[in-house]
Amino acid sequence: MDSEVVVNIAAIAISATSLAVSGVLAIRQNRTASAGYSLPVVLEIFSQFRTPEFYEARRYVYDDLNKDFEQPVAYSELPSDVLAKVRIVAGRYDDLGKLVAHGVVDEELIIGANGPGIRKVWKCVAPFIYEERRTRDVMTGVYLEDLAHRASRNPPQKIYAKLGLRYARTQESGEASRSLASRLGI
Repeated sequence: MDSEVVVNIAAIAISATSLAVSGVLAIRQNRTASAGYSLPVVLEIFSQFRTPEFYEARRYVYDDLNKDFEQPVAYSELPSDVLAKVRIVAGRYDDLGKLVAHGVVDEELIIGANGPGIRKVWKCVAPFIYEERRTRDVMTGVYLEDLAHRASRNPPQKIYAKLGLRYARTQESGEASRSLASRLGI
């Protein structure tokens, strides 16, 4: 084999390697940029979940909605004060569902932070949303429903385990806290 062939093969190998490395770096850069764009959106939505207005509306949805309306009515036919509370809660979770379904934010981030709440809200509002769909032929709450199904398939505990998070579900004694504190060296 003459030296010219060896040089050409080496040049092709170097070019192919450079192309592969460039491709990998472009993919990483795209993921990093996407995460950077979505971070402000996620932080804004998460902050909305901590407002007194949200807490009060969620308490109503969890504790009173299905007691006040034993026979579900269409979502849009709820009294305006009730509809406002339901929209605050179900609407925010539906918005999270949109972000997850369209790949704007990572499913595991949303479910890890809100999984039990997602499933509970869906359970509370589903009869009203199903009635809305039946009577109005609309797809109200479809993203919330999808997100609730995702949260059932991939529960938060599974996500916590994958991330290696350490937590105690309950604290019957101070033992769990002391154990964690000792592992953390505090």
